[in-house]
Amino acid sequence: MMVRLLILVLIVFAGLLIGPMLIDQKGYVLIAVNDWTVETSVVVLGMLILVFYALLQIFEWCLVNSLSFWGRTRNWFGWRRQRVAREKTLASVLDLAQGDYLLAEQNSARNAQLSDKPLLNYLTAAQAAQRQGKSEQRDQYLERADELKGGKLAVQTTRLKLHIDADEFDEALVWLKEQSEVTLSQKSILRYAHLVYLKLSSWDLLLPQLTALKKNGIIDADRAEQLLVQCHRGLLHKCAEQGVDELKTYYRGLNRKLRGDIDIFTDYAQLLIERGGFKKVESEMFKRLRKSIHAPLLMTLNAVDKADAEAVTEDIALLTRQHPDEVVTFDVAGRLSMKAEHWEKAKEWFSAAIAISPSRELYQNLAFTEQQLGQSGNALTNYQLAIAHGN
Repeated sequence: MMVRLLILVLIVFAGLLIGPMLIDQKGYVLIAVNDWTVETSVVVLGMLILVFYALLQIFEWCLVNSLSFWGRTRNWFGWRRQRVAREKTLASVLDLAQGDYLLAEQNSARNAQLSDKPLLNYLTAAQAAQRQGKSEQRDQYLERADELKGGKLAVQTTRLKLHIDADEFDEALVWLKEQSEVTLSQKSILRYAHLVYLKLSSWDLLLPQLTALKKNGIIDADRAEQLLVQCHRGLLHKCAEQGVDELKTYYRGLNRKLRGDIDIFTDYAQLLIERGGFKKVESEMFKRLRKSIHAPLLMTLNAVDKADAEAVTEDIALLTRQHPDEVVTFDVAGRLSMKAEHWEKAKEWFSAAIAISPSRELYQNLAFTEQQLGQSGNALTNYQLAIAHGN
């Protein structure tokens, strides 16, 4: 419109400038249609054209503005409802942050249809509903949000987060198992999914995600290494439930670095010993223990049977000489001697352990050993020391 107005002004200006120069010209214009004729000068015809063009522009402007005004008037109520919905949506987000969950849910849900951001409305309503303990209503809001276009990942992430916040880890795991690999590889899903796997000890699901977790910066390298070991330890226990052969196969399938991890080996040794497979791991155990004492690994020997306890007497005695300051070596030596019913030797080991670091349990074991030897006086004294020593 502005361009046309500018052209009109230029034409008028040109007419005013050139018009006087043409007044004295004798030229004329004759227009004849059948019996109807019009004769006029060139100047007058030019002025008529300019006036007609100006009137046409004015008419167009009036018509366009009239139609536009009618449209604005017709849609006024719709625009007003949309504006109110927009204000209520913002208010619901603030209400959620302030802890007014009922009002947040109402403002979000009621205005979702008119809101220009209905996804935000439904997600806000879902969070507010959960804070009120309305799980069924929460799920309905999430279903409505999932039907909208362009926000599927946001809905999925919110759903998983709300399951975790509500301690619904089993439901979260069921949902995760239904998702595609593409969904599970998303950073926002990974951030919460690994918490579910950890909580439910789903090591077979967590293990393949460790690389992606580290790559996306969700966990650092140290934490990734810790979880790697934790996953394999958990999977060792699952394999042990199927039998010794499955346990051995899984352990041998690990790479050299993992087989060398002391915590993984400790679990492996303990699981074998509990299933009568001490002989399969005995040599490797004492090889490691002679290099350095690892208390949890050494204490797995407490689970051996009587025959094996007698068989390792010399190996344990050697460890006490190699590590004379380690109380755990004397403690385990005493327990194995008790199991083998070598009471004199057990008394010797427990006495040596108490000399290094006395504890209630050591006094109790020493008292029990002396009781078996018929040394009631000494046993009573050590029971009293155990009580006095506390925990």
